[in-house]
Amino acid sequence: MPTIEPQFIIPFAKPSGVTSFTSLWQVKRALGTKKVGHTGTLDRFADGLLVLLSGKLTKLVPYITDFDKTYRVLFYFGKETDTLDPEGTVIVEKPLPTYPDFIAAIQQLTGTIEQVPPVYSAVKQAGERLSDKIRRGEAVTAPPRTITIYSIDIEEVFYAPEADTAGSSFPKNWLETGVKKSETDVAAVRTAQNVFGAEKSTASAAVRMAQTVQGAILCVRCSKGTYIRSLVRDIAHRCGSAAYVYALRRTAVGPFTLEQAAGFSTLPPFGSAAAYAVDTDSTTALSGYPDLNDARREGEDVKSNPASERLPITENMTAAVTEEEVKQAALPLSEEIARAMHFQTAALQEKYYPAFMNGKPLSGHWFTGVQPLSDGGTIAVFYKGCCAGLITKNGNRFYYQIVFNRGSANASDA
Repeated sequence: MPTIEPQFIIPFAKPSGVTSFTSLWQVKRALGTKKVGHTGTLDRFADGLLVLLSGKLTKLVPYITDFDKTYRVLFYFGKETDTLDPEGTVIVEKPLPTYPDFIAAIQQLTGTIEQVPPVYSAVKQAGERLSDKIRRGEAVTAPPRTITIYSIDIEEVFYAPEADTAGSSFPKNWLETGVKKSETDVAAVRTAQNVFGAEKSTASAAVRMAQTVQGAILCVRCSKGTYIRSLVRDIAHRCGSAAYVYALRRTAVGPFTLEQAAGFSTLPPFGSAAAYAVDTDSTTALSGYPDLNDARREGEDVKSNPASERLPITENMTAAVTEEEVKQAALPLSEEIARAMHFQTAALQEKYYPAFMNGKPLSGHWFTGVQPLSDGGTIAVFYKGCCAGLITKNGNRFYYQIVFNRGSANASDA
């Protein structure tokens, strides 16, 4: 009897310091399958939500990839790296921006805009990644793409000391300015703070107008194809400054949230993993990571010797995700998720279930539903609460897209 592949959607919390592909092995082991795919990777330095798919549900990749996404990002002004992240080399230093310029830049970059992806990215040109070309020393340019920034909420702003207006240095007290706070503290900062509201500050509006901004934590909701590294770069450029991302966390993909992901409880408070990645002037912040300090002092290429290989905390954090957590987080394709993917839904009558599962020619009278099925788009077919397959309709004719194996709807029972 052939083995039935488990078919689930698995929200998974990737820790900082490992690749998205490395994270797959835990899910494969927990579900006892080799067929697990991702619906959008995260950079190695970033952490947060990956939506993984197993078995025949890997066919849903393009649908979930199309979902809007939400991120939290920590960045500081003054310097820009070639990769726009902590793993790159500083290529430019510029003065810190003023608060009004910072707010204006955020407002200008909200909505539908043209964005140029980072050259160190998975964007392909002539079938090859730009990042591979540039690492060979080739000159590359990334063409702009149309994306949508639905909202940018300011969670926290870090102001420069009055004497530091040229500011390319990392703030000495950054660990006490909100980066390493508990999630409860951070949540308290979020109270309806956006670009048109008030950020955490006791200073009067008049004082803020005269202050320079050293950095910020933002919450960004955006369309697919958006690069947060590019957004931070563009905010800085519009301010006449420079910046790169210190920490990045994906918190939502469509209807899926980080809180429901396997391994969520093992993630550190947002931004704390960025301590190893700050610039070379910040010896205090790097003191807890002697291997990386040694690498930077000796001029080692951090990109060729990944931080994940030198930080055992990351490996321990990854190993802390148990098989049971993965199974508990695994979701079947439900009607709610199907509707979130803009699928039509139809109920398959019991007497036609064997014919459907065996791929017999489809007929409209097999199905019942609240609304008539329309042409075009995907129809998710459900039988006794479980998704039996996906079909399409054209006129009076129906066509199979995929039929799912019969099996458990609960990963713990699989």
